[in-house]
Amino acid sequence: MKGVRTIEVAKADGLDTEVYILDCEGGLILIDVGFTKKCKKNIKAELDGMGRDWRDIKLILITHAHGDHIDNLREVKELTGAEVMLGEGDIESLKEQTGVDADMGLEDSDVIDACGGIEVIHIPGHSKGNLCFYIRKHRLIIAGDTIFGDRHGNLYAPPEKYCDDVESATKGIGKLLDYDFNKILLSHGKNLMRSAKKRVMELVNECS
Repeated sequence: MKGVRTIEVAKADGLDTEVYILDCEGGLILIDVGFTKKCKKNIKAELDGMGRDWRDIKLILITHAHGDHIDNLREVKELTGAEVMLGEGDIESLKEQTGVDADMGLEDSDVIDACGGIEVIHIPGHSKGNLCFYIRKHRLIIAGDTIFGDRHGNLYAPPEKYCDDVESATKGIGKLLDYDFNKILLSHGKNLMRSAKKRVMELVNECS
């Protein structure tokens, strides 16, 4: 999709893992940073393919402070000089795990003035500060680990073993139905590029 790049970075606990680059006016936004040297190498390869460099990344958005999404943060921040933002509830955890201080904590319904408006959706349970990002102009939700998927496009609630509060995490998925979207990008699983809202509604019904 024009303006949105998917980067397969590595496997975490046997699951494919993706990070994303948004090509916005004023610079690139990197969503999550991965956790291994291979992750960093794959991000650099994507930047090279775009004719861009680390310093073109102006903002790093973190969906949540779990290791497979943040372990590369210190190195990537040094390479980019970018600001770092994530959910208020995960700021302390980010600092403990990476040594990096967030530049800003995000709360539900905050809007980042880039790419036509990126709305923050706070859905706690997977972690305290777990976030999704709604890209209005693309009718797209970047879901992080709010929803898991498989290679066939099936959707699942996040597994209990990865959650602070699996009941809240599962119930919170329904909040996504308040948004007008038809595409959803996952950190773990096949992205859905059409009819995504219908599929999420089916998941919510299955979980209720």
